[in-house]
Amino acid sequence: MRKTIKAHEQKDATVKDEKEKSDGAVPAYLLDRNEVNRTKVLSNMIKQKRKEKAGKWKVPIEKVKPMSEDEMFKIMRTGKRRKKAWKRVVNKISFVGDNFTRKPPKFERFIRPSGLRMKKAHITHPELKTTF
Repeated sequence: MRKTIKAHEQKDATVKDEKEKSDGAVPAYLLDRNEVNRTKVLSNMIKQKRKEKAGKWKVPIEKVKPMSEDEMFKIMRTGKRRKKAWKRVVNKISFVGDNFTRKPPKFERFIRPSGLRMKKAHITHPELKTTF
């Protein structure tokens, strides 16, 4: 905030120009034209506008809340009498890489339905504050 205020103050600063002084009389409408020179800090203005544009589209990053196992998985009972309950069905969208292959169904502990498997994901880095 301090930098912003300082940049705006510099933009509107006025500096007296000592080099141009004429011996003769100067008309009233030209009096402050030669003596006062407005300084414009162009680089600061450009940087400021760039920051404003970047801030305009910045989306607030939500805090990721931890999920309980009950919320994420559904227990799938298997076997002839539905006694075995070691398989879990994922009921939230999950990320799988491009080289993802399923295990044979007999050995699959976590079943991810194909509709909930995503190959592309937008991941926001907490320290870099950028999305990949």
